[in-house]
Amino acid sequence: MLKLHDLDFELEHDYNLICIHTTLEDYRLAYFINDSLHINLERKDEDLDFSNNKEKFSLYEYQNKSKFLTYNLLANKYTLVEYKTSNSNALFYNTLLGDTKISYLISDKKQVDFFLKITGDLSLQQINCIIDRLNTIQQIITVYTTDPEKLKQKTHLIF
Repeated sequence: MLKLHDLDFELEHDYNLICIHTTLEDYRLAYFINDSLHINLERKDEDLDFSNNKEKFSLYEYQNKSKFLTYNLLANKYTLVEYKTSNSNALFYNTLLGDTKISYLISDKKQVDFFLKITGDLSLQQINCIIDRLNTIQQIITVYTTDPEKLKQKTHLIF
């Protein structure tokens, strides 16, 4: 008689997730984070995109190979502005079509502007030190950690 076994598989995250609130553009925030944490975040050639390929979230990365750590800075918001072409006799050649559409990487954290994902083994003390350093950046409003397991769209952070 053939015996069947169920195998449950649950993804376990091996990273820490820091939420950042700021009005800075992604490249300016990456500059300030690099300066504060003494790392070298660089813009990836490809942004994070999903099934419809219209939403693209900026992605920066730094790998510290000696400490086995990877830092990723991800935008949480993407603003899509659609234009339509009007006739050439119009005062403005391109006119705005409808409202702008804002999409979120993690929609249950709409108030968050950026996420700093740190993959690797860090102690709570090390994470708190990173948060303290980030909080010294004047253009950052607030910084805190969140539990990735509680996010509805946690699979968006697997790349």
